[in-house]
Amino acid sequence: MDFIKKQTAGFYITLLTVLTTVISIIFYLINCKTEYFANYGVNGGIVICLIIAAAIEVAYIVGSNKKEMKKYFEIFPIIGGAVLMIAFVLFLNARVSSIATIMSFQKNAQTMSDLTSAIAAMGCCFAAAVFNMIGAFFKAVK
Repeated sequence: MDFIKKQTAGFYITLLTVLTTVISIIFYLINCKTEYFANYGVNGGIVICLIIAAAIEVAYIVGSNKKEMKKYFEIFPIIGGAVLMIAFVLFLNARVSSIATIMSFQKNAQTMSDLTSAIAAMGCCFAAAVFNMIGAFFKAVK
């Protein structure tokens, strides 16, 4: 019970960042298996960036809950946010031409469904970056 009492808003926002990052990974992998995007395969850079960002955020949570928080843990949210934005830009770069093609020439129920899954994954990735930016302004522990 003492653990929960000493947590602040920063802890919960960082936890939300980790959750949305993991959801982004899952949604991206699901999107890569859709009929339209299956030919493009899985971009390892996107997955690696999202995994690294989630690991950095978890390390920040664990490190901030230790008795003696080291000063270098304070930079983890900044590094995690940068890696999340890199993942978002890579994801956007991988899908932007497909989005334009679907919206312009290949607009049918199947491609729109595949596009919706891509947009949902990008939205989760961007939401994780926004949560990270908000959480960086708060301390994780009282």
